[in-house]
Amino acid sequence: MRNLAIFTEGRTEQIFAEKLVLFLAGGANVAVRVERVEGGRREPRRIVEIAGTGEPEGHEFFVLIIDCGQDERVKSDIRDRYKGLIEAGYQHIVGIRDLRPFKREDAHRVRQGFSFGWPNGPIKPALILAIMEIEAWFLAEYSHFSRVHEAITVERIRREFGFDPASDHMQLRERPAKDLEDIYFLEAIPYHKTREQVERTVSSLDFSLIRNHVATRIADLGKLVRLIEAFFEARGRANHVV
Repeated sequence: MRNLAIFTEGRTEQIFAEKLVLFLAGGANVAVRVERVEGGRREPRRIVEIAGTGEPEGHEFFVLIIDCGQDERVKSDIRDRYKGLIEAGYQHIVGIRDLRPFKREDAHRVRQGFSFGWPNGPIKPALILAIMEIEAWFLAEYSHFSRVHEAITVERIRREFGFDPASDHMQLRERPAKDLEDIYFLEAIPYHKTREQVERTVSSLDFSLIRNHVATRIADLGKLVRLIEAFFEARGRANHVV
């Protein structure tokens, strides 16, 4: 069995990562377990919510997704669980976080900070950095707007807000989550990052376009897609060799 652990800074990244994993899995025999972790500083970190498959037995692939609750917890939670994940046979460890609240020019420093200080081991955790926020990826999959509401078109967005999600680079938007909120509010549709609202948005995304188009324009998303695809393809290569 192959194992992948994905640590996310929050609920939005967790929901997106889960949907992306299931899409890229195709017909693979995969189990997904989602954990949410709270605590720290004055109290121990603890798992407060578990969803999905409790035990990986009987599956070819097992994906553990951990919602760390905040951006700065992604690295520390990976570090705290690194030894246990290695002992459990995990082949890949990934952290997903927004660049915000840091500035655009801080991206290199954030990446360097993530890569520094890992224990000696067989796996180097990978960082996926959404610039400035993961909602930039949602903006870039502009076909989803008409699925949220048929009256929300690219032409209307361009007219009302002065940018074009179909042709402009959405990673250059300073506040993508606010952009998404403003666009939806054209039809009085809220986006305050509740679970229901995030699931509505993520369910409206065309993941074929995410993989084949958006991921070619956004480097970190492309890196995430390739990593997950390689995770699922590795078992097939091993079976072919046998």
